[in-house]
Amino acid sequence: MRSTRIRIETLLVKIAQTRAQEATCDDCAELSAHLAELLEQTKIEDERLIAIMQHLQECIPCAEEFQVLRDCERMEREDAWPSLDELWQRFGSDR
Repeated sequence: MRSTRIRIETLLVKIAQTRAQEATCDDCAELSAHLAELLEQTKIEDERLIAIMQHLQECIPCAEEFQVLRDCERMEREDAWPSLDELWQRFGSDR
């Protein structure tokens, strides 16, 4: 019974968070690089990009991919790309 109540409450929260224009994962993939650049420059007013920002709050895979884009944008701006050795130490040892 408790899990049913939690499911219903979760569903109600998700319904309350819906917007007139919603984005899909495909929309997110198409526009997230552009959004990452714009977030550093200006206030976002484009309705499609606002929908992408909402999607990123709800979709963990897209949010993780967007974070990588933001990190790359920051490294590009700061000219602070890691060396191959640093990448290997960080990710090569995980395997």
